[in-house]
Amino acid sequence: MSNYSYRHFRFDSEYLYNHLLELRKKESPADLVERFRYLFIDGQDYPDLEILEALHRIVTSPWAEQEFTLILNRCCYILINYWWLHPELRQATVELVNLFSPPYAVAKNSPLTRRLRDLIRQFNQTEQYTELQDRARIVDKIPDAASEPKNEPIRNLIPRYPYLYPYCVLNWDTSEIGQQAVRRMQEARERQFEQDLNLYMTHMLRKSSSQEGEVKNPTLLSPKQVETAVRKFVGKAEGPHTYRDLARQFVAYSKEAPSYRDVKREMYDYLTASILHSEKPDYGKHHFNRWLAEQLETTLPQSDNLRPSNSLLVQTCGQLLDFLVASPTRPNHHVVFVDLNNILGSTFTIGLLLKIVLLCREVKPNLEMIKAHMARRFAVMLKHYETKVRGEIEWLVECLENLMVAFSVHFGRADFSWVNLF
Repeated sequence: MSNYSYRHFRFDSEYLYNHLLELRKKESPADLVERFRYLFIDGQDYPDLEILEALHRIVTSPWAEQEFTLILNRCCYILINYWWLHPELRQATVELVNLFSPPYAVAKNSPLTRRLRDLIRQFNQTEQYTELQDRARIVDKIPDAASEPKNEPIRNLIPRYPYLYPYCVLNWDTSEIGQQAVRRMQEARERQFEQDLNLYMTHMLRKSSSQEGEVKNPTLLSPKQVETAVRKFVGKAEGPHTYRDLARQFVAYSKEAPSYRDVKREMYDYLTASILHSEKPDYGKHHFNRWLAEQLETTLPQSDNLRPSNSLLVQTCGQLLDFLVASPTRPNHHVVFVDLNNILGSTFTIGLLLKIVLLCREVKPNLEMIKAHMARRFAVMLKHYETKVRGEIEWLVECLENLMVAFSVHFGRADFSWVNLF
């Protein structure tokens, strides 16, 4: 082993990767999961002796403590990402991830087995393993709202929010195929939610006698909250105007405004008008309006005298989302977000954020970028609170649910305009 260099260590690692890359197209998921158990859990009875010997060299090397976790993680994703590209194979993710959960099957008590079990225990304490568990939860069927216990950590709710997938389950998998696999799952889950929400609203509002049985609520919101959210997001939000009407009016003004400073002043009116049309129109006078004015004043001040542009508008929207959906590690800003939810409610708060996002609707790449930016901000917030249970932080769960509804109503394929007829 003294002649076993780091170069040989990397060669053995690549040998493992290439072996699995070749097998994933040839063998069934069940056979591959069994291979994985023989190789990484038991360390024995593997049909390819050269692969087993390569693994033995890796786990007994000086670099195993630091790098085995990364090697094992990559081996998992080589299989998982391929399965995720084929919907009929995705369920195997659950079986693969479950291999690492003790108790393990009884195996021969060899030095290699003992060493592997020690390294697996270390792996189970890592963020990589936690993220693999998130992948497995996403594959599992999303439980009905009624069966979602309020004493579960909110990290377990990630499967409910496809817009969070790229920011919650790709931190340890930066491969191109991984991004493609997650994007496909995200799109499929978003389409399913849109259909389920549309069906649920149809059942609630039309009460068609031809529909038999109950249609399940696809959200964790109450029936009243769901109806209020859909009506608010798709219908008249402020007086006779919808959110889309208001966004179009603002964008039209911004193109003709004398300067960027004027656009920011109009932005202040555009956002504070939401409070004036809320159930607590005086709320802004206490702190929020002053806070918002300060944030806008310090946003790109070097551009105040320039002519407005689409680029400046998108940058402004991005910075406003940073201020409003601030990480809890920035308490001076985060407290504003929490206060909005506590006083005006999560539907109002998401509506306010939606008004910002809709200003970027004209140019699709800008829209996708700003939607992704907001989703990323919520992923950071969820990460901070991930060990809190749903019952402790219901306001954040309601925000995530309302955002799911808002994205479906405004950016999905399903048509919700008919809701205004009821």
